[in-house]
Amino acid sequence: MSRWCSMMYLVLGPGTVGFTIASALKERGETVTIIEKEASRVKELKEKGFAVIEGDFFSAASAVRRAIEQSSVIFILTGKGETNSKLLTYVYDLNPYAFIVVRATRPKDVKELKSRGAGAVITPQTAMAEVALQKLHSIERIERARRLKQGLKRGERVGIIMHDNPDPDAIASAMALQRIADKQGVSSDILYGGNIGHQQNKVFVNLLGIDLVRIDEYNKYLLRGYDRLAFVDLSSDANTSILPSDITPDIIIDHHPKSGDYSLSVEDVRSHIGAVSTMLTEYLVDFDIELNESLATALLYGIMTDTNNFRRRISREDVEAVAWLQTKVDQEMLSKIENPTISSEVLDIIGKAVLGREVVNGYVISNVGYISNRDSLPQAAEYLLNLEGVSTVLVFGVLNDSLYISARTKDIKLHLGQTLEEAFGTIGSAGGHVSSAGARIPLGIFGMIDDKEILKSLAGEAIKKMFLKAVDVY
Repeated sequence: MSRWCSMMYLVLGPGTVGFTIASALKERGETVTIIEKEASRVKELKEKGFAVIEGDFFSAASAVRRAIEQSSVIFILTGKGETNSKLLTYVYDLNPYAFIVVRATRPKDVKELKSRGAGAVITPQTAMAEVALQKLHSIERIERARRLKQGLKRGERVGIIMHDNPDPDAIASAMALQRIADKQGVSSDILYGGNIGHQQNKVFVNLLGIDLVRIDEYNKYLLRGYDRLAFVDLSSDANTSILPSDITPDIIIDHHPKSGDYSLSVEDVRSHIGAVSTMLTEYLVDFDIELNESLATALLYGIMTDTNNFRRRISREDVEAVAWLQTKVDQEMLSKIENPTISSEVLDIIGKAVLGREVVNGYVISNVGYISNRDSLPQAAEYLLNLEGVSTVLVFGVLNDSLYISARTKDIKLHLGQTLEEAFGTIGSAGGHVSSAGARIPLGIFGMIDDKEILKSLAGEAIKKMFLKAVDVY
């Protein structure tokens, strides 16, 4: 393939399908040649600006052979299955390095054509289905953008709410929604409860200069000053502590299954997508909003973190979003975000996790006791997961009136989000992804115990037993 300076496309069989493909390639500025034996058709194609070689596909003429031998991608698209089959053999013998696309008239021929050298095989049925799906996808995107525009413009001031202790995906998505609202002439604030404690998240917010409003028990009343409330990377009030019981969201944009029962003007929940940042990138494209480097960097980093650097399940939409963002990011800023210094507080929790770890049937469980920053737990879990021979980690600690859990795994047979939901969902909130998950459990009656060591021991044993039961160890 290195002998080609640029891609050269050849079309054999310029009927309706062949002409459509050739036109699309020509419009993109690609080098495309057509072989056609009918003189009247040759004249017509040349008048349309195509490079055409007149002759039979199987001709020994030097121009025909040279075109086949020098092309990097060859389309065999006649309407006759038998002819296409013979052409595949002929073309492959002349140029085995080319990527050959063959039209099959019968679906049952696909496997056989691929075994003989076809890089791709299309059938009228699959082509029509793909076109229909692409059209449907475009229609859905247009409709989603229209609904979001209407939903935002129903108010003059929008509160954009993230889950407690927001991660980069939530923060970047909120930034993007704020940009969209601004373009619609609607003012907005980004709101959150809890803390931003993870070192990378702190660096992320500080470097990008993100303006966030922290809501707590003393200023919840501020939420009543917004005409509309939008949940981003959040689908229910179970994961936010800032929402009064009599206030509900108007807009939800999330990739986690919706669990709240609300009357919404906009509901965009797509669980097959790897990051909400991907969904907001789509909206930015559909609204034709220009990105600055900071927002592009935030969105790309949001996708990276929520897909575990693309090692977790990703969708076509995630790939397309990354391709669109990567040319717009500030690479130096991205590097600084990815490699922050570790605070002494986090280092202390990591040390406790390592020293206090217990291994049960291959599962590493560590009770770090009392913590002042819940974001230290996932960092400790990630550190333990990198130890030799470790495949699954559960780290937990107590903060105020709740017990927080963070889990990580490399075991492809285990879905951590589902496992933690099964173990702790009935006594608290739990969930997450295949390889990372978390939970929050109110201490309840345990919170009345004054002796911290007794509380740590009792809660620790209960958590360990519930988790091990969920993974069929107890």
